[in-house]
Amino acid sequence: MKKYIVYAIILAILMQNLNIIVFSNTEVKTAQESLDLANEWLGKNLGYYNFFGDTNVEEDKINEVLAVKGTPAFSNMPVFVYGNEISASSDAVKNAAIKVIQRPDEEGVPQYRCLGYTIDGDLFANPAFPPDYPPSQNVITLNGRWVKEPWNHNHPYIRQWIRGLNFIPNRLYKSTGRRDFFAANIVDGPEPQYFSDGGSVEDYVHIIQPPTMYS
Repeated sequence: MKKYIVYAIILAILMQNLNIIVFSNTEVKTAQESLDLANEWLGKNLGYYNFFGDTNVEEDKINEVLAVKGTPAFSNMPVFVYGNEISASSDAVKNAAIKVIQRPDEEGVPQYRCLGYTIDGDLFANPAFPPDYPPSQNVITLNGRWVKEPWNHNHPYIRQWIRGLNFIPNRLYKSTGRRDFFAANIVDGPEPQYFSDGGSVEDYVHIIQPPTMYS
């Protein structure tokens, strides 16, 4: 079970290497302003107009604080998360072997497993949540492999995390001409020897929500 948890669902919005305009240079004071900037970028570059709203498909409201200030885990750039940490983290462990929804990080700051939900209702993992297993144990048990095309996988825990299929490689190719439109900018992505069945990084990382120049 743990190999699916660790390897299958990796947030692909760590875009420090993407050529972006630094958000701090833009005077944004409200969640709506932040959403408007992101939607403008998505419309121009991917043809997704008005993609982000103030509620998601489940009618969860946008986290206004994160939509403006973001978190250190995402370079303090705005993050569009809906609902709340407790509800999402509780949902995340329903089919999991480990039921912990909150754990302190290295600095002792309590971290929830999830920040909330995406616009499509997917669970939005918290990158600052400490690993369930120590690195030394993961080194010893490297029988796990990254799962190819997790969006097509039948495992119930993987299916629990993946609903939206807007940004899978073949669809991105149709809209941008590149299967790796987002995946090419992933920081510290998987090494090929850990792939389960060949392919490139975009075949193993599910884009739960698109990054933009502003978020």
